[in-house]
Amino acid sequence: MPENNNYILSIVIVNWNSKQVTIDCLKSVFCNSLFLENSKKTEIILIDNNSSDDSVAELEKHFSDITIISNKENYGYAIACNQGMKIAKGKYVLLLGNDTVLKNDTLSVCVDFLEKKTDCGAVGCRLVYPDGRLQGNCKKFPTIKNAFYTYLSLNKLNYDYDMLWFGYDKTMKVDQVATTFLMIRNEILKKIGYFDEQYKILYNDVDLCKKIWDSGSKIYFLHAAETVHIGSHSTKKADYKVRKIMYGDILRYYRKNFGFNANFLIPIIVVRLLIVSIFKKH
Repeated sequence: MPENNNYILSIVIVNWNSKQVTIDCLKSVFCNSLFLENSKKTEIILIDNNSSDDSVAELEKHFSDITIISNKENYGYAIACNQGMKIAKGKYVLLLGNDTVLKNDTLSVCVDFLEKKTDCGAVGCRLVYPDGRLQGNCKKFPTIKNAFYTYLSLNKLNYDYDMLWFGYDKTMKVDQVATTFLMIRNEILKKIGYFDEQYKILYNDVDLCKKIWDSGSKIYFLHAAETVHIGSHSTKKADYKVRKIMYGDILRYYRKNFGFNANFLIPIIVVRLLIVSIFKKH
């Protein structure tokens, strides 16, 4: 249990040059039923990664009751989240994407589930686009074969890994859930050591979910809770330097979990990096 057990939930949000989106997200948190009923038992921790759009000033103006960590440089997602998680006082910690809008009872439904389901270490919810279309946010843990299919653009062969058969219409155990919305027991986060900060852009969430399972806890997808996710396409606009870091994260994950066999991915990833970088210029 956290040192201060008066707190039910700590919500950790990372912002970078997205002040209006983040403001909309925070408004939905403050209007959420759990927050309205337990405002003194819920905390919001926002980490700003050196935004240049006056995000911090705007957020301080609109929200006086949140904790803001203002970084002097962009440390990336994993490090920023760790900053927030390490000071979180709640029994549960929610990693929440700043480009989300919570449905009214989402937080309370997830907290209630964790309270009752003692074998559950973390829980995710349904994600939908603003127009109501469903987003797939659950996957199995990838194998080397899945990596080959992914980076050779043979995605149809990853039907099972991508859980394309899942209708997101029932609650069930899953390997991994996107950290766009992932509520985790604080005691487990302390036990597993939070995000591995070696992952700069990709696979930090996959690695975190694997550590939760390896700790002896389970991850569940909860169909009764829902969040609107606007969605980000920032990685599609990444330049060569950023993509090189991304593909380094990919290799790091597969080497960690599959050892020497991961080296067979190197030529595929190098060719993909070159092709994507060339086409991006045109």
